[in-house]
Amino acid sequence: MIGAGRRSRRITIQSLAKTTTDAGEVTEVAATLATVWAAIEPLNGSEQWLAKQSQAITTHKITMLYRDDVTSDMQALYNGRTFRFESVINIDEANRHLLIMATEVL
Repeated sequence: MIGAGRRSRRITIQSLAKTTTDAGEVTEVAATLATVWAAIEPLNGSEQWLAKQSQAITTHKITMLYRDDVTSDMQALYNGRTFRFESVINIDEANRHLLIMATEVL
């Protein structure tokens, strides 16, 4: 459980959709879903090592209040930074908080 005081970052959640241009190029288009309060924490070395075993290099965990429309096909924007979601976990299946494992896009 994470207290409201730790959710001190205002993030913008975006859904990602692939579209094809007239020239046949596939591009990714982002659309804003919501702006919410969240906690963003960098993973320590051992957590990163474990995350690498099954995913791309997961660099941060994001915790926010539960929303049923957030999926792993999304990203979050914060302070000029972009975090691609790798997995979205409904903590304890309680519909109270989401734990999002994310990779920062550089």
